[in-house]
Amino acid sequence: MHLVTTWFGSFLLEDGKPVQSRLFPKDPEAIASRLALIEDWKVLDEERDLMRGLDEVFVLEPRLERAGGNLVREAPPFLDPEDHGFTRALLHEAMRALARRRMRKAVGPDDYASQAVAALDDLTEVSNQLLERLREWYGLHFPELAKIVEDATFLDLVAEHGDRTAMPLGTADSVGGPIGPADREAVMAFAALVRDVTRERRRLESHVGARMQEIAPNVAHLAGPILAARLVALAGGVEAMARLPASTIQLLGAERALFRHLREGTRPPKHGVLFQHPTIRRAPRWQRGALARAFAGKLAIAARADAYSKRFIADGLKVELEKAVAEAKRTHTVPPPKRREPARRPRRRR
Repeated sequence: MHLVTTWFGSFLLEDGKPVQSRLFPKDPEAIASRLALIEDWKVLDEERDLMRGLDEVFVLEPRLERAGGNLVREAPPFLDPEDHGFTRALLHEAMRALARRRMRKAVGPDDYASQAVAALDDLTEVSNQLLERLREWYGLHFPELAKIVEDATFLDLVAEHGDRTAMPLGTADSVGGPIGPADREAVMAFAALVRDVTRERRRLESHVGARMQEIAPNVAHLAGPILAARLVALAGGVEAMARLPASTIQLLGAERALFRHLREGTRPPKHGVLFQHPTIRRAPRWQRGALARAFAGKLAIAARADAYSKRFIADGLKVELEKAVAEAKRTHTVPPPKRREPARRPRRRR
């Protein structure tokens, strides 16, 4: 007996002809559910039912070996679905339902975290631009305010008071000009808008930090939640980052510089977004490459722990990273001699 499963049912064959069968329900969602189980290498209930009570059964799929079948290397025979009451239209609807399931399954928590950190970058850029515009606009009336208070206090004072004479500050020596009622209302409304954008950016930053502690706690502990979210977004997910070598993690975000090096012979990049970490950003230029290599090696281990073992090992990795950073700083105390930059190759005109 040979056990064969198609998109419309499971069959026991003898000499290429069906002897017993377990047809699937004529419902696209039910067929899609069974096809999804087959993709996950699961054994269907219909297959187990047909194999029950048989001393020996031959199967054509390695998936069915776990159910006790004997694998043979033969081409499966063709079974016409229309002979069993199944149409091509039903197959079309079932494949559409399966595609919808695949798309839903492809979206995970790390995809939402990637979009959240992208939105955070957009909000940061927008809030900085709006704040700079407010400084210039309100600076016509009270230019000294931006220099004597912090940004959050500046936004609160302008949004709530507007006129410098209404503020609890010494404004007698200001060189700014007077402001009319219409301009005052406009600048106060704009300041309130900038304040709301800034508060939303802080809330989103807290959200990204909390989500990364759940999705990739080891990477977040080593790199910080925001930088961890950027690394996961650039890698394409936590599992995708876990499959990357440390050298690739080191250069995430530096793809343009890498391709420029390969194409034009410029110096290769030493790091990508890892430069945003204080350990690398504050280090001398000649130490950053060694620090980025050490950092990327520990991040690769942390990503694999987050993706597969789900164990928190970041404390031990952080101790090892601190030792590697100290060693890199000890061995790279003097900048290397400068070398001549190779001439760029002229681009070919197409």
